[in-house]
Amino acid sequence: MIATRLRPLAVLLLVFASLASLPLSASDESRFIADFAVFPVAGDLPGVSLQPLGGASGLAFPTALTHAGDDRLFVTLRDGRIVIYANGGIVGQPFLDIRNLVSTQGEGGLLSTAFHPRFSQNGFFFVNYTDRSSFDTIIARYQVSPGNPNQADPSSARVLLRIDQPFTNHNGGQIQFGPDGYLYIGMGDGGSANDPECRAQRDNTLLGKMLRIDVDQNVNSSPFYGIPSDNPFRGNGGMPDEVWASGLRNPWRFSFDRQTGDLYIGDVGQNQREEIDRQAADSNGGENYGWKVMEGTLCFSTASCPGSTPSCNSSALTLPILEYVNDDDNCSVTAGYVYRGANLPQLRGTYFFGDLCSARIWGANPQGNGWVVRRLAGAEAVLGNQNLISFGEDRRGEVYVLTSSAIYRLVGPAQPPPTGNDKVALFDPATVTFRIKTSLTSGPADLTFSFGRRGKGWIPVAGDWNGDGRDSIGYWDAQTRSFRLRNSLTPGSADLRFFLQQVPRSWVPVIGDWDGGGPDGVGFYDPATSTFRTRNQLKRGGFGRAFRVGQPGSGLIPLAGDWDGDGRDSVGLFDPRTNTFRLRNSLNTGGFDVVHDFPDNEEILPIVGDWDGDGRDTPGLYRVDSAEFALTGANGSTIETVFQFGEPGSGWVPLAGAW
Repeated sequence: MIATRLRPLAVLLLVFASLASLPLSASDESRFIADFAVFPVAGDLPGVSLQPLGGASGLAFPTALTHAGDDRLFVTLRDGRIVIYANGGIVGQPFLDIRNLVSTQGEGGLLSTAFHPRFSQNGFFFVNYTDRSSFDTIIARYQVSPGNPNQADPSSARVLLRIDQPFTNHNGGQIQFGPDGYLYIGMGDGGSANDPECRAQRDNTLLGKMLRIDVDQNVNSSPFYGIPSDNPFRGNGGMPDEVWASGLRNPWRFSFDRQTGDLYIGDVGQNQREEIDRQAADSNGGENYGWKVMEGTLCFSTASCPGSTPSCNSSALTLPILEYVNDDDNCSVTAGYVYRGANLPQLRGTYFFGDLCSARIWGANPQGNGWVVRRLAGAEAVLGNQNLISFGEDRRGEVYVLTSSAIYRLVGPAQPPPTGNDKVALFDPATVTFRIKTSLTSGPADLTFSFGRRGKGWIPVAGDWNGDGRDSIGYWDAQTRSFRLRNSLTPGSADLRFFLQQVPRSWVPVIGDWDGGGPDGVGFYDPATSTFRTRNQLKRGGFGRAFRVGQPGSGLIPLAGDWDGDGRDSVGLFDPRTNTFRLRNSLNTGGFDVVHDFPDNEEILPIVGDWDGDGRDTPGLYRVDSAEFALTGANGSTIETVFQFGEPGSGWVPLAGAW
């Protein structure tokens, strides 16, 4: 980690000590303190605070946090370990322990971890560390142990790059896969102060550069990577082929906006300016971010630079989108992420970053040709005398803050659970057990009972069978083509059973109040023809209505709900391949009236309910891996309530009803 001035009480930062800032004149110092930041702060970020991550305190200097495409958090520790945070605590044994290889001299250490986009298939992950014997930067690949997903195989190491470091600071250290599938590597200028050899502007070194390599080339033979065909300097005989951009002093953290693909880089300044650089997703690479010709938007020096180096303010240099003053409080930028999570919908699209020493955290949003910056109120008080080391992101886009000994997450204000009509339940097919929740909060079931027979493969359903305003449960038995329905949430035999012999076994049941009369009727979805058939009576007979919605396709899950609040249920389809809800407001053939699209990088099961009591049903998600319910608000697209219920990965089926 790079710091140009130390916080007096930040003793832990001494392990990351860098060269002291050059002294300022009295007039310059007063000007910088008065200026505080080049960007104006436009107030506080709305509805967000820091919350300690329970079970993750006391870690030995975390330097990075990431995920492997699942709900586990992988925390990189400076001393050479990677530990896993899961189910509320740190897993017993480190995922990887290479302390015998890692130097923590100066600003060295194990600085970053990146998981291959196809980690679930190939088990590859990559690390960036400083070598114990040489202090070189090492980029290495490891593989997970075949029989233990929480344990890496230390013997699987393959070194991709070994980059000479002339000093013990300015190592960069971040690695991350871009949306293009290539591995990006942020390299500092090699250290000391003022980039004495102007390495960031020279084309005979990887220092002071952003690198981009293809780790899917030469997978089984040295150098275990290749050069992407569109790298900007590939084959030009000058700049190394690996270089994607140049002119960086010490990129302490960079990230990609998971929605737009834009690249954000936090480059630590010398003694005046800290900067954020941005590269648009459609860039062809080759940007020169200016160091050491410029520090932020200020001219700095061209001493020892090659004759081809652009001059200050040259159009060949890419200037920062944001910069702030390095003063008595602020010392070193810590770059973060564009927030794309679900828990803080008001902050989607906000780019978070902060300062190592002051522990201030800001959020920036584009506005016109500039940026509006707000602060996270109270961050300094929460973090106390800890240093803001890094930010992290989980698979859902939620953002975390790492200090020298703890992890925090960005959370919204505590909200009372919604008090709408519908609640949730889980059905365990192995034991034919229903678990009912009477509140939308984490915790055990409020009511548990068994109903039905094991091993029959009956499909659970929920509905108001007798019109008393309360839902109960039941089954569709495809083998005998019959419904078995219960009017109370108690064990016992079916209160109502009727047969629909004309129904093929491939049809999927769907339950709804099709006419708005009170009691629910039944229906079916035929995936082969994308046809819904509904009937209002709970007895033998034919169907009152048949209509086609959407395109035929296997794997689509039929839904029913009152999407527009007219008192009558209609239908929809959920596509588990894209996690998309497509809903129709009428019971006739046609297209979809409403579409809700959720991130497709998680395994979810759909449910539908009136969560807030406004008379309209909206989607809910059951996250299989974490056993979390995530319920949307009035607009149906924004997740407003998240709580844990059930056992992760248990195979239980979610249900919703006004119990």
